[in-house]
Amino acid sequence: MRWSAIRQKYRMWAETRLAYQMFELGLSLVVGLIVGVLLVVSWDLSSDWQGLIAVVPIAVVFVLLINDLEKIVLASLAISVPLNLDVSVLISPYARTLGNIAKGYRTIVALTELRLSLVTVLLLIGYALWITKSRRSGRKQVRFFAGTTVPALGLIFMSVLSVSQARDWQLSLFLIVQLLELFLAYFYLANHIRTIKELQFFLAVSTGALLAESALMIAQWITGLEFKIAGIEAVIYGGQVVGTLSDKGATAAYISAHALIASAMIWASPQKSFKVLSVCGFIAGSIALISTGSRIAWIAFAATVLIFVLFGFWRGLVKRKTLVGLLVIVLIIGGAFYNAIYTRFMEEDRGSAESRPKMYRLAWNVIEENMWLGVGANNYALVARDYYTTDVGDLGYVIDSLVHNRYLAVWAETGLFGFLFYVALLASPIIMTVQYIIKSHDRFIKLVALGFCCALISLCIQMYTSTFHVRPITLFVWLLIGLVASLHNLEQTYAIPEQVEALGGHAYLTDRPGLSQLAVPSQYVLEHSAATLTTPLTPGRPGTG
Repeated sequence: MRWSAIRQKYRMWAETRLAYQMFELGLSLVVGLIVGVLLVVSWDLSSDWQGLIAVVPIAVVFVLLINDLEKIVLASLAISVPLNLDVSVLISPYARTLGNIAKGYRTIVALTELRLSLVTVLLLIGYALWITKSRRSGRKQVRFFAGTTVPALGLIFMSVLSVSQARDWQLSLFLIVQLLELFLAYFYLANHIRTIKELQFFLAVSTGALLAESALMIAQWITGLEFKIAGIEAVIYGGQVVGTLSDKGATAAYISAHALIASAMIWASPQKSFKVLSVCGFIAGSIALISTGSRIAWIAFAATVLIFVLFGFWRGLVKRKTLVGLLVIVLIIGGAFYNAIYTRFMEEDRGSAESRPKMYRLAWNVIEENMWLGVGANNYALVARDYYTTDVGDLGYVIDSLVHNRYLAVWAETGLFGFLFYVALLASPIIMTVQYIIKSHDRFIKLVALGFCCALISLCIQMYTSTFHVRPITLFVWLLIGLVASLHNLEQTYAIPEQVEALGGHAYLTDRPGLSQLAVPSQYVLEHSAATLTTPLTPGRPGTG
């Protein structure tokens, strides 16, 4: 009895304001102690490790402010591409480092490091929360998304199978580990964007990241600024701004594709603040894109802006005046930086454009000899010189580089079926977005799908002349595919007019499955689109609200 009385008193005290304040104080002391120890230890570590450690106090602050770990994981994934925080765990002897070059070792341009990234840590936390939540609720909370998941798993399977042909298994391991991480990021995002509000949150954070990255790149372009702080490195290569993504092609692809998503959000978002953020992101992104000097990215951006305008006008998603305004903004930016654009197209590019056809011929030599299984995941740059013929032409040091065509690279390394799975992985979400644009009954979903569609087309165009092998841009591609897959969750949230009759003339309002629902006359559903409602429309039982 005495012990029960003590426990009862403790429970009563634990619910008081004083107990909560003491808990906050104790938590602050523990966190401060941990952060202090980490900072002291980090002085002897590399700058890459220091960057990951510096995230700890920031993450703690976000946890305390937002008090929603799932939301924090989504926000962190949204900024993970430009943040580009990772640390090298294992380096191949073929890595093109200053040390290996100085020693006269043969080096290649490929994925030559196994790196632990911020995304890896986030996914571990996210999946742990997901599993815990599923067990606690006892409900199945996983959706498979066959249209994108099957080709993704097929690509991973063929990459693993191609290891049997690899000359260096370690290089293959690096790519397979990266593919697994990318798949987990895609699958997590596709399952955790369940409502329009969550999608708006993710896109608002990612658009903010686009604006910050673009502003930094513009500052670099004007001042020539370069820096490396806490594992985040911003560089300029030959007058072309790279930003924090470590590769010019990757930076240009990210900026050009994300600017198209921002343009869609200008009309899709109901919030004025988000519209302003999207306008700023699009304008800053357009200027930052010019600073990269990437001609293929400029061409892809111009082509997909035109597609956006034509589709938007054809489907009646935006007014003609506002579409003209978008084109005027693009033309003004192009005119203001005409000299930089003209010079880049007309200047000597040190054989960059000339080398592309030669690289394609060499890649085709590799494919012809290894049609079905390829030469092994991430082994192309290592073995390509063995397939050199005189008709290829002089490639110089480029012969030890990954071919600047993502499609040929995948085919050469994983074989025909790996190539087909990769094409399906890119084509499936594009087809899905077109279906949403045409068939969806919600204007917000139509516009977002249009932005995603244009972004994916822009990336696919740029894959013809870029390697697309570094982590930031591959992560962006897979996250974008995850966002497209998540649109299925949003469509399922709403009762569309054709379903109303099957529901007995009623649709039902609910905030979350399992919560109270309110019957709404079918006429209301027919007259008001789902985008104008404060809560989603889902099927339910009458009289439960």
